[in-house]
Amino acid sequence: MKERWNTWRKEPVSGAFLISILFALILFPYWWLLDQWSRTFFIDHVTQFTFTSTTFIVVLAIIDSTFLIRYYQILQKNKLAHAMNEICENAENCRAMVENAPFPIIVTKYLDNSILVMNKEAKILFLENPEDNVEKKISEEFLSIIKTEHFSDTLPGKKQVFGYEISFDTKTRGTIYTSLSANVIDFLGERAIFTAFVDITDRIALEREILRREEKFSTFFHEVPNPLLILSDTGHILEVNSGCEQYFGLKKEDIITKKLDELIIFSEFNQDSITQLKETKLSSIETLIELPDGQKRYVILHIRLISIRNITHTLLLIQDIDEIKRVQNAISQANNQLSILNSITRHDILNRIMIITSFGQLLEKKISDEPEKRWISIILQSAEDIHTLIDFTRQYQDLGLHEPKWQDVSEIMQKSGIRSLLSDISLHLPDESIEIYADPMLEKVLYNLVDNSVRHGERVTDITLSYKKNGDNLVLRYEDNGIGIDEKDKKNIFTKGFGKNTGLGLFLIREILSLTNITITEHGEKDTGVRFDMKIPSGTFRTVTKEAKTES
Repeated sequence: MKERWNTWRKEPVSGAFLISILFALILFPYWWLLDQWSRTFFIDHVTQFTFTSTTFIVVLAIIDSTFLIRYYQILQKNKLAHAMNEICENAENCRAMVENAPFPIIVTKYLDNSILVMNKEAKILFLENPEDNVEKKISEEFLSIIKTEHFSDTLPGKKQVFGYEISFDTKTRGTIYTSLSANVIDFLGERAIFTAFVDITDRIALEREILRREEKFSTFFHEVPNPLLILSDTGHILEVNSGCEQYFGLKKEDIITKKLDELIIFSEFNQDSITQLKETKLSSIETLIELPDGQKRYVILHIRLISIRNITHTLLLIQDIDEIKRVQNAISQANNQLSILNSITRHDILNRIMIITSFGQLLEKKISDEPEKRWISIILQSAEDIHTLIDFTRQYQDLGLHEPKWQDVSEIMQKSGIRSLLSDISLHLPDESIEIYADPMLEKVLYNLVDNSVRHGERVTDITLSYKKNGDNLVLRYEDNGIGIDEKDKKNIFTKGFGKNTGLGLFLIREILSLTNITITEHGEKDTGVRFDMKIPSGTFRTVTKEAKTES
């Protein structure tokens, strides 16, 4: 009831009407007394009616005036109260926004810099203990920086300042860098400075790190003895190092701003060549260049994409391999000549062996007495052994002469030479698609393993190849289900001359694998089959996807 009365009393019309009723009730007795008094004073009824009526109208006008006056008083009071409530709510919202802002905010008096408002982040930034009372001047340290930077002189003229970068020491975080923005505002009726800080310490540190790395890159770039060029995406030369000037015998100003293919040196290697290298995902290419003095040299051009100030450029490094290349060419030529000589010599030896074998067989038919017959048999067997050894040298004459390459064991096992040995044998290959970095004669290794299984396994019907991780290394396992190897023979099977036939098969398998540091051991059991483990070092095997194989 009380709340309804208060609401009714504060409502402009109801409140004013209430005052008018009360005022009328107070004035009614006086009006009645005036009417009685008028009856004794005025005898004439017309005059009496006129007097009382006039008095009633005056009283009514007074009551109406009172009603209107009170009505507008209450109306204005309510408007003022509503405006004050909005101001208080807005002030509270602003206070909450300032207090919970993720960056430091300080409001200070314009004249003496005393603190009016300081949010949590500002307390953390400027005060050693954020719970301290802030009814004091801002840190003298901060004020000295403001004065040193002439900030106080700049603000009155501009009224606002944005992105004003300053640094200062704090007790909690050491030296920090901030971007300061300030406005002159009216705060509760007096001039004040609203100051907001954005911590840019991390950005400054990052910029300095970028600058340090650029300086480091610049130092490396100019100190590297190999020729280095930086190219734009259009192929223009933007920068060269001193090694480039010395190597080509040209001055920097004669090279800068020119396109790569404008230099006679790179007449056959231009921006299109670089683009092609990027598209094929190659990072280097071997080529022959011609120096300004007419000298031709073998080089490897290494291509790298680098970012300078967020712009992609091409770094071209030239590695001179002329001497190495010419030595390799000379060795290759010598090997070719030796190969030809070996072929001719081998052919001549085989011809002589054929003569020995033919005449030996004729003598064997003519002679039937011992020990001559036995001697001729020994001669024929020796001739056969020589023939086998000579044939073996033909197969392995290229051992170690060629660069190792990436090879897939599963693909090698599908080749016709090995497949021809497996007519009655089931072959099980690894599920993983892995390439091994080995001598090109890896095919011969696998061929000989299969050949040994066929020749000596006696009852082999299954051959299985599989991979197994061994720490950082990879083990390629070869197994069959033949008769296996006697335990007493295992330590000698890789020894030169041990075994049937020539005794060179497993020995040469070990030698071929050792060219790329691959080791081979045997762990099978007698009557269950052989198990050869080839341990491939880390870095010399890789998993290849089907997509990558399709692209290659």
